[in-house]
Amino acid sequence: MKTKFISTAILFFVVAFTANIFHLFFSSSPSSADLRPSGFMRLTIPKDSLIELKLNNLNLPFNFIHSSNGYWINKSELGWGDIFYPFCNGRIQITHKTINGNLSQLIDDAHKMTFKHSIVAEGIDQKNYVNSERNVNGMIFRIFGNTASSIQFFATDSISNFIRGAAYIYAQPNPDSLKPINEFLEQEVITIMESIYWNSDI
Repeated sequence: MKTKFISTAILFFVVAFTANIFHLFFSSSPSSADLRPSGFMRLTIPKDSLIELKLNNLNLPFNFIHSSNGYWINKSELGWGDIFYPFCNGRIQITHKTINGNLSQLIDDAHKMTFKHSIVAEGIDQKNYVNSERNVNGMIFRIFGNTASSIQFFATDSISNFIRGAAYIYAQPNPDSLKPINEFLEQEVITIMESIYWNSDI
């Protein structure tokens, strides 16, 4: 009888101790209202319209249309600059070079700079662009994967002007969270390619 009483007392102590541990654990854990799911911030694109570079009285050897979400930032060399998009800390870097018997080299350099991303890219898609009415020939590169730049391009009149552009988002690469921004910048590049024309008086 005494042994049974001791066993019952021990059982009661174990149950009480276990219940106390559970109470302390759950009372110190954050409530469901405080829990936050892990993930990445997803940006949305502000409403915009299309504007021309020349509206900013820029003396550039080219002109094109782009989103009003961005604005041109001049660099020291003529025709070099960035279209900066504050809402996503992104930019399209533009460089202009005058052709001087070196068109093949400029095109080759544009390919080399794009394919530097192939080390981390999952794939690179190339698409030719030709518009004989505006004398614009070029290529758009779409780069897939966790890369610093998801889209690049070049455009030329094959005589005097060569432009290279590369879109960058200054954030940790993550295709899922940055997908709407990458799609926005891709559309920007297409808009630029479809609207670019050369200023012959520069």
